[in-house]
Amino acid sequence: MVNLINNLNKNKIINNLQEIHISQFKDKNNKMFGFKAIGTNTTSNNFCLKMYNPKSKAKVNKTNLEDNINLMNYVKICNFNKWCNFTLWTKRKDIINKFFDKHQKPDNLIIVYSNPIIDKPIYEAFGYFDKVFNNVTEDNLKDLQNCTGQRCIDCLRCYNKSDDIKDNIIFEKTKKQKKDSKNICESCYSHRSINYRHHTMKPPLQRNSDLLTKELKEIQIPKIIDRFFRFNHHGELIS
Repeated sequence: MVNLINNLNKNKIINNLQEIHISQFKDKNNKMFGFKAIGTNTTSNNFCLKMYNPKSKAKVNKTNLEDNINLMNYVKICNFNKWCNFTLWTKRKDIINKFFDKHQKPDNLIIVYSNPIIDKPIYEAFGYFDKVFNNVTEDNLKDLQNCTGQRCIDCLRCYNKSDDIKDNIIFEKTKKQKKDSKNICESCYSHRSINYRHHTMKPPLQRNSDLLTKELKEIQIPKIIDRFFRFNHHGELIS
């Protein structure tokens, strides 16, 4: 009887805890076809709002970055799924540097610095970043564009560690950016997509934003059976 009551209580706790939403890409025309990813809501992330519109009144929290809960939860997911290679795209150098000065970086986590400035490429990885993702206009540095026109599943450059600089510095042609945009965030595809499909996209991405800014319980950490996985296909680290 005691065991039955304990099991019922355990099931009640599990049922009351929300699960992380994992996006699956099944459209063969999508760059990320065959992948799964965890994203968050860019339209409620103050850093994203500020990057999207520098005149925004959104205030970016820059305190306690060394214990950032969002990143801590990603580290937990990596450590729980050691057979999987995780890649995190972020522009938040401040969070990455302060956090990993204090915490150990998982061996199965690749961190890509998402360079926000168009046509000002960075040619070398730095700090705790394993790779750099550069955006360039269509006719600029064509010979270096090693991401343009490919599906991730056919390339995996971003999902495998390498000592070769050619594998660690990625160049992609910008996607239909505004002609006067100098910063890739000013023409953020995520903002447009989420606002356009707000009934279907906002709820699961916002749920992730809410969950990832609180310490995940052990039973909430998803088990990933895939070999490669992406963090932040939508959104940024939340502080």
